[in-house]
Amino acid sequence: MKNLLLIALLLGALDGFAQDNFTYSPQKPQPGEEISFQYTQGGDISGIMKMPEAYALVYSSGGDKIIDIPLTREYGKLVGKVKTDTGAGLVAFAFKIDDRFDNNDNNGFYVKLYEGEEVKKGSYAYLAHMYHSFGPQFLGLKAAPEKAVANYEKEFAADPAAKEKYLLNYLIAKRGVNREKGIAAIQTEIENTFRNGLKKKEDYSKLGSLYGAAGLRQQQAFIAGLLKEKFPAEEGPDSFVEKFNATKELSGKKQIIDDALAAAAKSGNKEKYTGSNGYISYMQSNLLNGLASAKDWEGFKNIAATVSDKGVLARAYNSAAWKMQEAGEELKYAETFASFATNYAKEQWKNPSNPKPNLLTARQWEQSRKSNYATYADTYAMVLYKSGNAKKGIQYAKEAALDIKEGKDAEYNNTYALLAEKVLSASKLKSLLENFVKEGNSTEAMREMLKTQFIKRKKSAEGFDQYLAALEKEAHAKMMTELATQILNKPAPQFSLTDLDGKKVNIADYKGKVVILDFWATWCGPCIASFPGMKKMQEKYQQNPDVKFLFVNTWQTEDNKEKNARDFVTKSNYDIFHVLMDKEDKVVKDFEVSGIPTKFIIGKDGLIKFKSVGFGGEEHLYKELPAMIELAD
Repeated sequence: MKNLLLIALLLGALDGFAQDNFTYSPQKPQPGEEISFQYTQGGDISGIMKMPEAYALVYSSGGDKIIDIPLTREYGKLVGKVKTDTGAGLVAFAFKIDDRFDNNDNNGFYVKLYEGEEVKKGSYAYLAHMYHSFGPQFLGLKAAPEKAVANYEKEFAADPAAKEKYLLNYLIAKRGVNREKGIAAIQTEIENTFRNGLKKKEDYSKLGSLYGAAGLRQQQAFIAGLLKEKFPAEEGPDSFVEKFNATKELSGKKQIIDDALAAAAKSGNKEKYTGSNGYISYMQSNLLNGLASAKDWEGFKNIAATVSDKGVLARAYNSAAWKMQEAGEELKYAETFASFATNYAKEQWKNPSNPKPNLLTARQWEQSRKSNYATYADTYAMVLYKSGNAKKGIQYAKEAALDIKEGKDAEYNNTYALLAEKVLSASKLKSLLENFVKEGNSTEAMREMLKTQFIKRKKSAEGFDQYLAALEKEAHAKMMTELATQILNKPAPQFSLTDLDGKKVNIADYKGKVVILDFWATWCGPCIASFPGMKKMQEKYQQNPDVKFLFVNTWQTEDNKEKNARDFVTKSNYDIFHVLMDKEDKVVKDFEVSGIPTKFIIGKDGLIKFKSVGFGGEEHLYKELPAMIELAD
């Protein structure tokens, strides 16, 4: 029997690409069957003496989902199994250690499902989707639109009726391979849609989506208007949300929620209105945030009393409590709100009331709940600090800053330090603050706190600067050592883009300089939040001819992208930025950016030294970016 299983596993390797370290059985699995596999660590996780994390991404008509897979060792190989459902068409596998994946030379590991002896309809389309969307998001793959196009075409050859279903995704993938040819193909389909006539609601929806894929926003908006005019939406959840979003006055928004609640009570599908994260929850959350921003606390409490979804209440209460403590207002209510939110988050962390979201691993889901609790506990700690109850607050601050964030988040550390100053002995406080500074996870407020403690001990500020510099030197050395292990040394894609003055800028012209390449968009909140700090960083290096900052505007949908970027830069007083226009989103694709802001630090040798995704706050930026520039020099 073992020999037969081994033969089946080896046959499973013959699946259209080399996957010598992955075999599976049965050779042609049917939907609903269990798939067994053997795997040997390879790629970026080869040679790491640690059990990989494994999970399957199951593509199914019943909804895509991630299933965690326990691995065991047998005869030097890792063995696992996953049970499919009857709607499944493709199973893709992920093997990772920390943030590293074995992506099988960007082919991925997957098993197509069969109906009898034939590949199940939809399996090739699922595979196309894996290469173009979910693969980069969940499997450590680089986007491969050319593979997506090839698999869509296999799907269409096997099932011509599938073309209409997957047409838009297919055309978007073609645009990803070659923008000019892809846009031409979309334009041809627009013409075909007009030629066939706009008869049904679906025809208008399809046409609007095609215009959107072609980047023709005005035409898309025009078709959307025609769709509303010719096919008025029946009163339902969507129509209430549409009215809600279009209404500016908070009182008007409240009336729409009342109308939606009344409609839900009469509806035969009440869950569609009121389910967790449903339409009414969305509107209630939005209204509560609006009332909190307006500091209409009476209105806030009145609306909150009508909300049955505890998750909505906890989010709104946490947000309101934070605003209250910042302003030093309504602290009694802030404490009530924060207490509710924190207790709810703790309960959900330990005993979640809802099932695991389909597209999270168990570890990611647990981490998400844990992190959510840390956020609410930090708020509660600050409220208690402002209310003069530091002894109670410090336990929540400690849980958030040390137990959950492990002392690596400066803002959480700051909350803990504020409370520790009121509760801990001078010697314990000194040790705590010194450690945060030495680890590079302190704030300016914490360094001032350390100075105050220094003066109390020494009866003078003399010598403090040297004392602090010694602590920060240790932090800097630790950061440099850690960053040195992260140097990528990957060739930077070559490109030429036009700046806001119409001048062509070629990245090759900056060889011999350290280049900070910052991908951003005007709609990106974290990008905008990072800009004050990036402005200070650019000013810091403005007189250094060997350091150059380039801000690449990308992923914009406006008709006049240059005007949009120029207006933003001028209005926000960021004229110091040298902005380049990635109007066709080609450079952002070449650099394999999956989210913005993303910064690349390119060394004088033209190699990418570092890639930094997101914005971790100004304190972090001021320390990390100069260190990266120093190592890239």
